[in-house]
Amino acid sequence: MVPGNPNQQTTYRLLPTAPNLDTAASMSSPDILIVGAGSAGCTLAHLLHHQYGYSVTLIEPGAAENPEIVAATEIDHTRPARWLKLLGTSSDWNYATEASQSLAGRSLNCPRGRGVGGSSRINAMIWFSPTDDDFNMFSTAAADDRWSTASLRSAYQAAERLVQPESARWISEPAERFLQAATPFGTPVAYRRMNRNGRRWSPAALIADSSGVQTIRASVDRILFRDDQAVGVKLTNGDEIAAGKRVILSAGSIASPAILMRSGIGPRDLLRDAGAQAWLDAAEVGQHLQDHLVMPVVFSTSAAARFDLNVSPRDLVRFDALGRGPLASNIAEAGGLFASDTLQIHVTPTHYLRFPQPGAPAAMTIAVNPTKPKSRGQLAIRSLDASEPPRIDLRYLTDPADVETTIAGVKLARSIAAQSPLQNWIGPEMVPGAKRDSDQTIAKSISRYAQTLYHPVGTCGLGRVVDADLSVIGTRRLSIVDASVFPEMTVGNPNAMVITLATWFANQLAGAC
Repeated sequence: MVPGNPNQQTTYRLLPTAPNLDTAASMSSPDILIVGAGSAGCTLAHLLHHQYGYSVTLIEPGAAENPEIVAATEIDHTRPARWLKLLGTSSDWNYATEASQSLAGRSLNCPRGRGVGGSSRINAMIWFSPTDDDFNMFSTAAADDRWSTASLRSAYQAAERLVQPESARWISEPAERFLQAATPFGTPVAYRRMNRNGRRWSPAALIADSSGVQTIRASVDRILFRDDQAVGVKLTNGDEIAAGKRVILSAGSIASPAILMRSGIGPRDLLRDAGAQAWLDAAEVGQHLQDHLVMPVVFSTSAAARFDLNVSPRDLVRFDALGRGPLASNIAEAGGLFASDTLQIHVTPTHYLRFPQPGAPAAMTIAVNPTKPKSRGQLAIRSLDASEPPRIDLRYLTDPADVETTIAGVKLARSIAAQSPLQNWIGPEMVPGAKRDSDQTIAKSISRYAQTLYHPVGTCGLGRVVDADLSVIGTRRLSIVDASVFPEMTVGNPNAMVITLATWFANQLAGAC
């Protein structure tokens, strides 16, 4: 039985031995050891040190170490419009999903940020406020008064003050026209962004030049325990680092469960298949993996409306001086929730499937996704080798309801495109193509063209793997704070909720340590 949730059944069986910390116990250790320097890890490190006075060590693998590579990608890390150029680089772990019959046999890229800042280094910077349904989801899963919607909303407000999201400083003509055309169907918005003065910003800035937060550039092999108490970590190079008070996993929905499994915590049979021995038989680790799957509906536009990363000298000066103009675009400029919050739309001034490839045609995309997908996948390690990517089986569209909702989204996108001022401005529908107008042909197009929105969550869910303290059930002094603890997918983009969780947890931990 999961503590704090009498309705949730799971299996947690303590097996004979946990790996013990040996040499690191005598080392000078920080109060808090955080594994992963993404949105959650950087926020936690900042708050725990600067607000609550703890000594903190962050562990995060480096991205590009070659100075020439760093210099070549610097503009991509600062100019919002170039974020897609970061995918597939040394700032990306370059994961891929398992091939799926529901996606016409395709395997999708599964970008995850590498280096301080984590996935906020390479994302579209959308700041999407959690909804009341999101807060209620966490409250229900925790079954604890500390997780009230009022408490979470207060944590969100504090997170927003920390991030200072910025209103769009420039949006394209396709986005402007969409905002008018979509009004009869909902409340479209130009997305706020994690930018400062028009330039991309990530929580990595919160720990820059912080003497009280040490950052170690390394990969973690596993958590080290004394009995069931987490006391440190072992790095892939063999070094061990101790923690004075607590180890926190903030490595994300892919890496956090993988580290748990390499540490002997996970489904016993899956670990055995990977050559690992479970000392804590935790059946839910790696389960309930979810993601937002988006279907692009692409329309041609005139050549004059083409969005191009090769901007004019005037626009370059405009961005450098004011943080405005096309380079301030985050590509996914506008959208919002529609159809009673069952659908989210993202609008880009590009061909969603081909930009920023050379020769991408002039186009705009109205991309649609179910906000609360019902399909569930699974993550598992292949071996004890930390350098081997885990098996990421998202099982997209395996629940028929997700297909039905996405079909409804395609029809909604077409209805919006038929409204003024879009109707007479766009050209023919390129994807999936107007001739694909039956539910059956739209469903086939979805299986062929749908893409990840880079939002994996749920592999260490609240009430399943972690309790209301965000402590790993069956252990002591080991917590998880990242998107892996989401009970289900948030309605919209999850990054704001991740930072909200980190803010909430820092306050709770300060009162408990």
